[in-house]
Amino acid sequence: MISLEDLEKYRFSFDIQVRYSDMDMLGHANNAVYLTYLEVARMDYFKAVNPGQWNSIAMVLAHASIDYKIPITPDLQPVARLRTSRLGNSSLTMENIMTNAAGNQLYFTATLVLVAIDTKTGKSIPIPAEAKQKVIDYEPALA
Repeated sequence: MISLEDLEKYRFSFDIQVRYSDMDMLGHANNAVYLTYLEVARMDYFKAVNPGQWNSIAMVLAHASIDYKIPITPDLQPVARLRTSRLGNSSLTMENIMTNAAGNQLYFTATLVLVAIDTKTGKSIPIPAEAKQKVIDYEPALA
């Protein structure tokens, strides 16, 4: 289970800009927007881990599990923290945690499974060895 106790495992962080259009009628971010927050952060994560390599690999979201803790409201400045927790042959699992800047308030956690896809055939393909090694180098816990 993902928790604030594991915060030191998250090497990558990304500041989220909460937009007015993210809000629902209750005045907090709509649940669907949370995946968009993680998508934007994930793009920067991949650029940080292995610049350029991910342009030739389509990493498609195959599974998402989110546990909502505290609603995100316009006055908050959330920080997305991401890490690859499992690296398979053609897929990887990412653990995500959204906190305040100080890292002492948890807004939500998410586990995502992404699959490498051949954009021409739509079928899964192995993640190239070079890309896998870059992830391992960035995420020492995977070694």
